Amino acid sequence: MSALEFLQLSAAQHPLIVKFYRTHHSRNRVRPQARCWVVRRRGEIIGGLCLTPVAYGHFLTGLLIAPDERNQGIGAQLMRQALKDIQQPIWLFCQPRLYAFYARLGFTLASTLPEALADRLARYQRTKTLIALQRNARMATLPRPTLTISIACLFDDSGRILVVRKRGSTYFMLPGGKSEPGETPIQTLQRELWEELGLQLAESEFQSLGHHSAPAANEPGHWVEAEVFQASLTQAVKVQAELEELGWLDLPPARTEHLAPLLREKILPLLLEREDRLSLRFTQPAATD
Repeated sequence: MSALEFLQLSAAQHPLIVKFYRTHHSRNRVRPQARCWVVRRRGEIIGGLCLTPVAYGHFLTGLLIAPDERNQGIGAQLMRQALKDIQQPIWLFCQPRLYAFYARLGFTLASTLPEALADRLARYQRTKTLIALQRNARMATLPRPTLTISIACLFDDSGRILVVRKRGSTYFMLPGGKSEPGETPIQTLQRELWEELGLQLAESEFQSLGHHSAPAANEPGHWVEAEVFQASLTQAVKVQAELEELGWLDLPPARTEHLAPLLREKILPLLLEREDRLSLRFTQPAATD
């Protein structure tokens, strides 16, 4: 297979990517001030994206790979080439099911957006499910002290998730806490739920949502490594121990800046992606003869 060529287009070459988008029925608009990148094979454009200046960073749009060239990692390669020299924040909007792809490229859920992008996202969300992501190349990547925790998504009958705020903290997070020596993740979670909420759940009532990591909300400079579970909440709970407040989180949430990084950047995208897949499954048209 012939080699790939990655190229940033000059303003005079913008019609090339416009033609590529039209050929593949994309409605992406190419702004005059945008930085446009393409990937070519044997001189033919097979992919492209645009980076448009906004506020103090860039807005990424129009990532598109020709159908015959997909599932080969070309989109990720194009992203890395286009973004490697950009130090300012980069924002994008995507469907929740694409979060894992962008997360591997350093994107996380955006807690704030420039006003122009926030207004645009609000308009888009009237008719489609989208999330906003952000990448900042200046974020530190050095190893940090690690805390091992177990937490749970506890769903009520309406599909809301129980969140808690600890005394002295401004962040809401999932209930749970730090493991003690000799405990299994489930044992840690059961102990913490009893201590903080007066809640008793059997091991069989939990389902694993996997292992996830993120910056710690209440311990500056630390990282949390979390075993995450889900369960149905059928009992009344109450604030105990170090907790100060309980709350309920809808999917998708109306705002996320008050949520702990682990919940905001890792767990919510996972839940939204799962909800998106279920929605697609139940809205597929019935087969006809």
